[in-house]
Amino acid sequence: MSENSDFTSSVKREETADNTAQNSTEENLPQKETSGEKSFEELLDESLNEQASEVEKSQLVTGTVIRIEEEYVFIDLGYKSEGIIPVIEFHNKEGEPDVEIGSEVEVLVEKTGSALPKVSKQKADFFKEKQIIKDKFDSGELIDARILTRVKGGLTCDIGIKTNFKAFLPGSQIDVRPVSNFDEYVGQTLRVKIIQHDDNGIVVSRRAHLEKEREAMKKETLSKLEQNDLISGDVVKIIDRGAFVDIGGLEGFIPLSEVSWGRIRNPGEIIKEGEEVQVQVLKIENGRVTLGHKQTLPDPWDNIEQKYQVGSNVNGKAVSTTDFGIFVELEPGIEGLVHISELSWTKNFRHPKEIVSTGTEIEVKVLDINAKDKRISLSLKQIEKSPWETFKENNKPGTKMEGTIKNVNEIGIFVEVAEDLVGLIRPENISWQGNVKPTDVYNPSQVGEKIEVAVLNVAPKSERIALGIKQLASDPWADTLKKYKSNQTVVTAKISEIQDRGIVVDLGDEIKGYYQARDLSDDPGNDALKSYKVGDEVTGVVTGFDKSKRQVNLSKKRHEQKQEKTSLNEFVSSQGESGFKLGNLLSEKLKTLD
Repeated sequence: MSENSDFTSSVKREETADNTAQNSTEENLPQKETSGEKSFEELLDESLNEQASEVEKSQLVTGTVIRIEEEYVFIDLGYKSEGIIPVIEFHNKEGEPDVEIGSEVEVLVEKTGSALPKVSKQKADFFKEKQIIKDKFDSGELIDARILTRVKGGLTCDIGIKTNFKAFLPGSQIDVRPVSNFDEYVGQTLRVKIIQHDDNGIVVSRRAHLEKEREAMKKETLSKLEQNDLISGDVVKIIDRGAFVDIGGLEGFIPLSEVSWGRIRNPGEIIKEGEEVQVQVLKIENGRVTLGHKQTLPDPWDNIEQKYQVGSNVNGKAVSTTDFGIFVELEPGIEGLVHISELSWTKNFRHPKEIVSTGTEIEVKVLDINAKDKRISLSLKQIEKSPWETFKENNKPGTKMEGTIKNVNEIGIFVEVAEDLVGLIRPENISWQGNVKPTDVYNPSQVGEKIEVAVLNVAPKSERIALGIKQLASDPWADTLKKYKSNQTVVTAKISEIQDRGIVVDLGDEIKGYYQARDLSDDPGNDALKSYKVGDEVTGVVTGFDKSKRQVNLSKKRHEQKQEKTSLNEFVSSQGESGFKLGNLLSEKLKTLD
């Protein structure tokens, strides 16, 4: 075997030992997260300690490249023997060889006592890289970190310039906002700051310098920002209550109500995360900025009165039901209110949702438009003609019809005369005799029974129908005035009631006659009443009428006086001339009777 062959074999033996050590080191570096493996910090610590220990036992020497072969690079170190290093140690991070004959390189020479010195450029680069990284840590200078893999709690990265130098980037330090997907960063190069450099390993942070940059940007933005400014920003987060927008170093907030002129449940219906949007500054307070997105869009209330006319019918969608009515969206950003009183002409309900459900498409009538306050009054019931109007047109006063008793109380008798239309018979319209207690005529047990009524009046605006029972027949009082003549008509009737100062007799047809005590006899006070009882017949002459009481006033005393006068006149007439003197005497007597 030749000398070169022995030399090559020796080199290969040295290389094999060196590669074994190198592979051992690489195996100890952090790997992808695997259940049961050591944590990144533990692996990194072991790796650094091994390499640091080797460097402390060796020394850095500068040599010159004198020959480059396919697998090895030969270095003149000034020793008797040349240093031999595998070509792979001269590969840059892109995997390409970076070495030329005559170039000077710094290598690590280990005192092994063998014939050939053990030389490593890779370990020399690591030693120098370690010092550079320590200097970067001390100065706080930013460095580039190439993300390698995802591990438990974060990412491994290479922060070396010429050689691979692994560090740990915790998940909480990747960005100023929480990161949910670490894998998307693998392969990227990030600017980071070393925040830990000790025996426990090297930890870097991207968040630290991002926050510093954002703080500077925030101060600059706030110094220039003014209310009502129109600016652009990136939507960074959407929640149910609104959206956060990055406007340069700080995040402004768009409340849900300021995202769109229309009603929405979530900002995501209008804007998306990552999207650039135009916004207006609504308020700046204590470093907090409130933004509006809808202000950058046309206001649908502009020229509202040209789009919708009072009295017109329009289509819309019920978007909300409340105790006092239903909100109807006519178009995005335009909502009107159907007040509870405008929901139905006749239906009884406890809540508006019993009439219209949210999301239902409905037709409504425009009652009023207040452009200044951005309010529109709507009506659902007025889409159809008022049933009271229809009832009035079909039933003139005096119309007789059959209805159903719905309720009886002191107010009157409530009668349903058409579907969901109820009229009222008041006490004074029950009987021609005057006010009658409704419950004396009909009791609650008769609810549901049929009853004949007459229509008195219909008031569509107040939604009332006046009914009567007594109007089914003509007023007997009119006939009474024709039938009875004052100081002429004599009636005989039975006593129906004895009162403190007189008696009441029944004349029929719901007409009463009344005798005052003084019209019964000449007895003083009310003694004349003592001789009468209910059921006795009394004859008297009509003396007048009391329309308010629907009463005929009678007098028994005057009737008897009139009878006496008539008898005397008849007697005198029967005596002829011979009775002249007697007649004169009787004439004087009759005058006293008058």
